[in-house]
Amino acid sequence: MASPLEFLKNKAKDVAAAGLNKLPDRGNLFLRYMTGLGDRNLDLDDSTLSGLRDSTVGLPSELREERVHGPTGATWDEAKPGPWAHVPQSGAINPYGRGYGTDVTHTLGRFMSKVNPAKTFINLKDTYDMVNEVEDPDLVSGKFQPIKALGSLHGAVKNINFNSGLKGFYPEEVARAGMYLSPWKPKPYEVNIDVPYSGDINNREVYNR
Repeated sequence: MASPLEFLKNKAKDVAAAGLNKLPDRGNLFLRYMTGLGDRNLDLDDSTLSGLRDSTVGLPSELREERVHGPTGATWDEAKPGPWAHVPQSGAINPYGRGYGTDVTHTLGRFMSKVNPAKTFINLKDTYDMVNEVEDPDLVSGKFQPIKALGSLHGAVKNINFNSGLKGFYPEEVARAGMYLSPWKPKPYEVNIDVPYSGDINNREVYNR
């Protein structure tokens, strides 16, 4: 049985998780990373899960390998989907440059997909961190770096068009500035979700923890 102090800590984490779940998913996932809360009581929006599921869709493997479709032998261009049947795929998913939007690229980004044999659900799995070939390794170093933070803040606001609201504002650069100023290393965490193979998500997803 948990001690009273442990009970209060767990309740505080539950309250924090519920609060983060009310934020846009990109902010929810990022703040869980920075605070160490991880996947505790994680709940992503149906629209995000639907976008992630859509990004797993491609040609059946036998056509994808040949890079052709139909009797004409036309080359398959993944960036310009055609009328052929696309199906969810297992394997590494890289949605960048394929038009899936920030619901996908600013949440999990690249991730792993696994379609179960019965085709009733698709497992989406990723280690959430900000470590990849395009990010500055100093982001997650835990070192206080005010010069780089100022550079990120400048990048966040330099293209703002005040005549069009906040168009041109990049909140992700504000997040990077916060990381450069953070005195601790963020803790990566696993995101592991089963989503329905087809149809509306409708809160039918399962979070594997």
